[in-house]
Amino acid sequence: MPKNPITWIVVADGARARFLRAAPDGKRLVPARGADLIAPQGRHHVRDMVSDRPGRVDSTSRGGQRHAFEPKHDYHKLAKHHFTVSVADVLDKACLAKEFDEVILVAPRRSLGELRQCLSKRVQKAVQQEIPKDFTEYTPAMLWRHLRPMVGPKIPKG
Repeated sequence: MPKNPITWIVVADGARARFLRAAPDGKRLVPARGADLIAPQGRHHVRDMVSDRPGRVDSTSRGGQRHAFEPKHDYHKLAKHHFTVSVADVLDKACLAKEFDEVILVAPRRSLGELRQCLSKRVQKAVQQEIPKDFTEYTPAMLWRHLRPMVGPKIPKG
């Protein structure tokens, strides 16, 4: 008799990732790993991530006026990218350790696209479905109610 595949459901955005799976009774979602992954800077304002004011320059061509340099990077996007890379790394290590056979990704469109680019080949092969929704603030019970109709037979029935 073939074993049922272990399916992880990853619910993420640019600042938080939850790794869930169906409970053995098939009637609810439970954590698939110890804790959620939360980016400390993910929900901060840029002013909280940058240590000081931008540099200034005197412009002789503008009558001696001073103006600030524009930052070269969008620190908020950079923090989200680093977080997405860490989510992909967790998935890669879990896949390598055979903690799951299949994975369902649930994230807003932009986060989903960035996560897709960061995934290793082995995790990409394990992805069974992608759902472009932001469900990061939902409780496991709410997630179960919303995801069950979308993923159909991928989550075991109770």
